[in-house]
This record gives sequence, C-alpha cells and structure tokens, in this order.
Amino acid sequence: MKKKRPLLKFETHSSFHILCYAAGFMHLTFLITFMCFGLYIMVAVNIVSVLMYVISGTYTMRHNIEGHALGWIIAMFAEIMAHAVIVTVIQGTEVFFFLYPLMAFPLYGYYLFIYCDKDTFIKSAVAFGMITFFMLVITLGMVEIAGSLYVATGMHELSHIEIIVMRSINITFTLVMVVAFVLMFYLEVSSLLEKLRSINEKLNYTATHDSLTGLNNRHSLWGFFDELERSGERYCIVMGDLDDFKKINDTYGHDCGDVVLKSVAAIIIENTNDNEMACRWGGEEMLIVMRGTHEDCFARISVIKSEISSLDIMSDGKPVKVTMTFGFADSEEKGAALASRSLNESTADSGSPIKTPHHLGIDSLISMVDKRLYIGKRSGKNVIVCTMD
Repeated sequence: MKKKRPLLKFETHSSFHILCYAAGFMHLTFLITFMCFGLYIMVAVNIVSVLMYVISGTYTMRHNIEGHALGWIIAMFAEIMAHAVIVTVIQGTEVFFFLYPLMAFPLYGYYLFIYCDKDTFIKSAVAFGMITFFMLVITLGMVEIAGSLYVATGMHELSHIEIIVMRSINITFTLVMVVAFVLMFYLEVSSLLEKLRSINEKLNYTATHDSLTGLNNRHSLWGFFDELERSGERYCIVMGDLDDFKKINDTYGHDCGDVVLKSVAAIIIENTNDNEMACRWGGEEMLIVMRGTHEDCFARISVIKSEISSLDIMSDGKPVKVTMTFGFADSEEKGAALASRSLNESTADSGSPIKTPHHLGIDSLISMVDKRLYIGKRSGKNVIVCTMD
C-alpha cells in the first residue's frame, strides 16, 4: 500500500525543538517555585520533566523528526497531561494547573497537521481530545469530592500568598504560550503564503514565457493587445525571422542554434521596454510589439538588426554569421490590413471562428508583417520591410 503523505510539508526543520526548550524552561520555573515553597514531591516531578524536555529539544534540534514525529507528540501530550493531573491532585484546583492540557491542545493539532497524514491527524486529534476531557473531568471531580492530597493527608498546604503566586505564574505562562502559538501560526502561514505566491509567479512565468529564450509566448499576447488597444496608444508590430537558421543547425549543431536563439532574444529584450511585448512566435520567428510612432519604432528595430548582425558567436573556432529579416507594420495600417483580409477571405470558406473586429484587425496586422517578412526573405534577407511593394 502506498504511504500517505503528510498534510503539510516544510523544507526546513520545524520549531519543535524550540517548543521543547520553552517547556523545559517553564518546568524549571515550576521546580524553583516548588522548592521555595517546600513542595518536594513536585520538585521531583519537575526534575523529570525538565530532563525530558532538554533531551527532547537537543535531539530534535539535531535530527529530522518527520519519520517518528507522532511518537514525540504523544510523549509531549503524556507529559503535559500527567503533570497537570499530578499537580492538581496534590495541590488542588486553586493553582490552575489544569489549564495546561487545554492550552496545549492547539499545539498538538498544529504538529499533527504538519507531520502526519490526514487519517493519523484526525484519529490522534480525536484521541487526544477525548483523553484530555475524561482525565480532567475525573481529576477535577476527585479533587472537589476528596480534596487535594496535601489537605487529605495533612501535609503542607499552600498559603494564600503561595496560591496567588502559583496562580499568577500559571496564568502568565498560559497567556505567553497562547500569544506565542498565535505568533508562530501567523509566521508559518505568512511563510506558506509567500511560498505559494512565489510558486504561482514561477508557474505564471512558465505558462507565459518560452523556456529557451526567456521571451513571452503566444499565450500572453492577446491580453497585452487588449490592454494596448484600450490605452489608445500608437504601436508597431514587427515579425523577425533568423536567416538561414536551418543551415546554422545543420552546419554547427543544435547547441549552437540554441546559443544563437538565446543571443538574439537577449538583444531584443534589451532593446524593448517593460511595457512592450517580445515573444517567440515559433521556431526562429520572433514577434515584437513596440509602443510609439513609425519613425521611432523603425529606428529601434534598425538598432536590433544591427546588433544581431554584429553578434560574435564562435563554433569550433569558426565564426557563425547571424542575421535577421523583419516585416514591419504600423497600427495606423490596421484598416488597410483588415480591408485586405476581408477581400482575401470573401471567397474563402466561412467556417473559421468568429472574432471581434479588434482581434481581426490585429490578426490582419500580423498577417501583413508576416507577408512583408517573406518579401524581405526573397529580396536578399537582413532587411526591414515596411511595404508590400
């Protein structure tokens, strides 16, 4: 049978050892207080508890407890339950030691949730709850009926001041541990939310970017165009295609081809702004959407073309010539592009998906730059083509 995974998985060690040391410090405080009051039975009980938590804290700090976490949680539950029952039976209910099993219950649930699978978590939480309920009911009932052990046996009985001191210590520790648990829970949840946000960002990046070049892919293109159209800004669409890329792959190998693609993509990214779009259209084709006028965008594409031609890529000591041909269109040409598309499609089959005029216009511009790109390919390559002539 396949082993079930824990409900939650952390990459780092948990705070369990810190909890053990904190519990050890708390019992050390009890030990000193009981010694001052002359309650030597309770001194002996707390010596055992202090040793247990020091050993537990040291071990869990140095070792990963995931494989046997349930045993450590049960040991902590048993110690807290036994300590509360023993002290309540000996001293009575006035000092509020019966609060600790109730206060510690969220801690059990927290660590069970982190380290145990769903079935173990549910069964253990129910078992801990039932044991806590019945043990406290029985203990409190016995003390109410028969009185504390010190009263029943005529041994040392706490004075009013001693009761107030013990009660204050217990209330203080209870409040401190509740606040500490809330803070710890907040920090853990904040950490998980930050990890989730980081994972979502990585997934979103993977879904919208090409893994080889770092350029956007087609999935993110239409959302960008929608925002661009709503802004009313003028823009230009440029389609670039690496010249003789198949020859580069065949001559120098695909590893060299990948270097060429990444180098060209880096130049394009460097020469486009954060509010613009550069995506890998397919294979060695790259689509660029620039904000600005025809003149501004043409000048920037000219820089990109020049930098690509100046790439210094070597393969086995031989220079690899890299050039790129571009098709270029201005958003002001959208009407002409749409009219040309409508004319071409008037005799075509009408079974294509229905698109909005806005999307048809952009499709038409992309089709226009693609045609201009291949005009450039036929006319000598390493050029920027802005017309259909």
